[in-house]
Amino acid sequence: MNDNYENNNFSDITEEGAIAPGEEVSFSDEAKPSEEECIRAEARVTDFINGLLEHMRLSADAEITRENEHIRIRISGKDAGAVIGYRGEVLDAVQYLSLWIANKSVKEFIRVSIDAEGYRKRRSDTLKNLAERLARKAVRTGRREILEPMNPFDRRIIHTTLADVDGVETVSKGEGKDRHVVIIPKAERSFVKPKSGITEVTDRRYGTSSSFRHKGAGRGKSYGVPRKKPF
Repeated sequence: MNDNYENNNFSDITEEGAIAPGEEVSFSDEAKPSEEECIRAEARVTDFINGLLEHMRLSADAEITRENEHIRIRISGKDAGAVIGYRGEVLDAVQYLSLWIANKSVKEFIRVSIDAEGYRKRRSDTLKNLAERLARKAVRTGRREILEPMNPFDRRIIHTTLADVDGVETVSKGEGKDRHVVIIPKAERSFVKPKSGITEVTDRRYGTSSSFRHKGAGRGKSYGVPRKKPF
C-alpha cells in the first residue's frame, strides 16, 4: 500500500473509528485512555445517541457496548434506515459526532463505531468485491482504475482489501468530497502518443452509485491535449 494511504488523525477521524465488521485493528500498547475516561466517554455517547433518536422521533433502539477504549453502537428498529441515509452519509455524520463527544477532554484516543441494521457489513462486502474486480482488471490491462469519490470509511475498505494483493497498489487522490482511490498496476503500461496526433482521452471511474453504474466510462477526443470542460 502506498504511503498516501489515509492519515489517521482527528481531522479525518471517521476512518479510524469506522472499523469494518470482523476486522481487527492493532494499536500501540502505549498511551491508552484510563478506565474512568472510557466510562465517562461511554456515558456521554449514550446520552447523545438516545437524545438524537428521541429528537428525530425515530422508532429505533440503540445498543451501546464498550470493550476497553472501543465503544460500539448498534441501532435497530423500524426507522433504523433513517439513521443510515443515502449510502451511509447520515450514519457517518452520527459517527463523527459520537467520536467528537467521546474524545472531548480526553488526552488519548477513544474509538467509536456505529452500525444500523447491518449496513456496514453489506457496504463492506460490496466494496471488497468491487476492489477485487477492478484490481484484476488493472493487472490484466496494465491501466489505472479510478474509483468514484468515497468517504474515509469506504476508502479504507478499498485500501485494506488490496493491501496484500500482488500486482497493484492503491493511493488516495483529490481533496474533500472529491477524494477518491486509484488502483495502480505495478506493471503499468506507458502511454505512447499515436502518429496521427489524436489523443484518446478516457476517464473511467467506478463505484457503486447508480450514476456510475449506468453512465459507464466517459470518453472524448482531443488533438494533442485533453479536452477541457466548458465550465
